[in-house]
Amino acid sequence: MFLKLKYLTSKTLSMIMLLGLLTGFSPGLINPVWSFGQEIVSGRVTDVHNKPVKFVKVELWEKDGELYQTTSTNRRGEFKIKHDPCGPCFLEVVAPLKSRLAQALVEDIPGNDDRSVLVTLKRGFLIRGKVLHQGKPLRDLVIKVYSEDHATDDSARTYGGGAARTGLMGGFEMVLTPGEKRIVVLNNRYPELSPRYEAKLKVIEDAQLADIEIPEK
Repeated sequence: MFLKLKYLTSKTLSMIMLLGLLTGFSPGLINPVWSFGQEIVSGRVTDVHNKPVKFVKVELWEKDGELYQTTSTNRRGEFKIKHDPCGPCFLEVVAPLKSRLAQALVEDIPGNDDRSVLVTLKRGFLIRGKVLHQGKPLRDLVIKVYSEDHATDDSARTYGGGAARTGLMGGFEMVLTPGEKRIVVLNNRYPELSPRYEAKLKVIEDAQLADIEIPEK
């Protein structure tokens, strides 16, 4: 249980310390959260065997696509992100590629209250690809993958997809759970090219995808 204290005055703090002296109470025993006007999203990341997963990247995004904060899990698989109050958010959880654990997406996190979540990452397959136009690599494009059951299955919405950004040579890679997917390339960098490209994708094993060619508008 956490006690959340905001906007404490020096007088209030003095009263707490006096109360502690009179009752034997120790503030350290309750592990208070000193957020001072900020909200906290915290949690733990494990694998399916309930073992903590360290060095996992955790990103907090607002619904309109603005990145709030990013952090990584510690050796106990724990993380904590402080942020200003906002609207609904989502967490993107990305384990190191060598772990072969698929990404996870936790949606509809309240942005105006503290929240704790538990994320259990599943095993997946390593998928690599390249995005080009007439043989020229396209960098800094967002790649999103959704399960075909995204709209109807909560588990598929959380664990069935992933996201990445193309690198200098137009390449991207991510670990995805098996199943029928839809891959979407979002282009807001090259105005002469199509802003969106979609294709179907079936994940059954590690794979190098055929080059994705983005057409002109």
